[in-house]
Amino acid sequence: MLVNPLSLTDFTLDGEYGSQGAVLEQVGINHFRLTLGTAPNHPTWTNRPQFILDRNAKGNRLKLDVISPVPGGGHYPMNEYNYSWSYDNEHWHPIRWEGSSPETNTFLFPEFTEDVVYFGHQVPFSPEHLERLADGWRDDPRVTVHELGRSLGGRPVYRFEITDPGSKIARNDRGGHYVVNTHPGEHNAQWRIIGMMHWLLNDPQAVPFLERTICHFVVMMCPDGPSHGWYRVNEQGVDLNRSYSLPAADEGNQAHESYICQRDLERLIAAGSRMATVWSMHTWEGAVEPILNPGPESDAPPRHWSVLRELMQRNDPHGYVRPLHIAEEPLGKADGWNGGPQRQFGGAGVLCEGGGALLTKEENLASGEVIMRSLADFYR
Repeated sequence: MLVNPLSLTDFTLDGEYGSQGAVLEQVGINHFRLTLGTAPNHPTWTNRPQFILDRNAKGNRLKLDVISPVPGGGHYPMNEYNYSWSYDNEHWHPIRWEGSSPETNTFLFPEFTEDVVYFGHQVPFSPEHLERLADGWRDDPRVTVHELGRSLGGRPVYRFEITDPGSKIARNDRGGHYVVNTHPGEHNAQWRIIGMMHWLLNDPQAVPFLERTICHFVVMMCPDGPSHGWYRVNEQGVDLNRSYSLPAADEGNQAHESYICQRDLERLIAAGSRMATVWSMHTWEGAVEPILNPGPESDAPPRHWSVLRELMQRNDPHGYVRPLHIAEEPLGKADGWNGGPQRQFGGAGVLCEGGGALLTKEENLASGEVIMRSLADFYR
């Protein structure tokens, strides 16, 4: 018999990783049932199951039944992707669902060897983790940390600017790239962005690129999502990739955090920044899939972009990234970050989907490095 089996009081459902509206019940020894809640204003959008075991995990093997409150699993089923767990919030282990049902499914964890366990969607990423990374980046002269505003939950929304501060090229003569993640629960995409940043800050081949380029990264548009298990929305219940405003940012008619970021992009361009690309980072099934939206004023012929496609394939020996291709809808969605910027400013944008098949933090970081290295080679 277990001396200290898990109890309900060992779980936290509203911490760094949480699941708004979820109800946890004990079924048996180390066997629990988690009935999920739904996203704000979306009764068919199931929140992601996430929690922290604050204590007493060591020596126990958790069985967790997860129940969707929506018949059929809802519009975005809880089991679309795999999940991960960690002892230290740094090193993550993938865990698969035991079955295929989007309504009732189970996780069987190994016997834990530490007392504290973190668990969440894809490879979890949180605003607290981003703050820890930002603390290190603030000491790097190549990185400028911009607080664009505050989320509805009061958390800072950051843009990280990376360039060579000693470059002899005037700022407005340098090319620019703006990379943003809109959906708060698409954590693999967030790690992909971190991978892009890691390459810029750690690979000597990035040095000449940063002399002539300014890169901008919004790693997490909605930092309120992870503690609530929201997949696509903010506190207003608005899908943040369906809240780009044309002809310009409009505080009264946009999701709060999307407005903050669009206003930031507008100010950069109004100040003379030359954005070569705007990237909208997401996760769906399979390998990472970059999809080019050429934009209404793009004068690059298709063969020109084929060079970038070839560079990505050359820089990707493990096949993390699918070949770049042109979008079926070249302008993208007018209300989305994969089309709105191109319609507003012209130029090129990339809807970067996929990555759901990458199960580890390391693979997701590597996929971002492939993309950033290839952009640097392309704009050599």
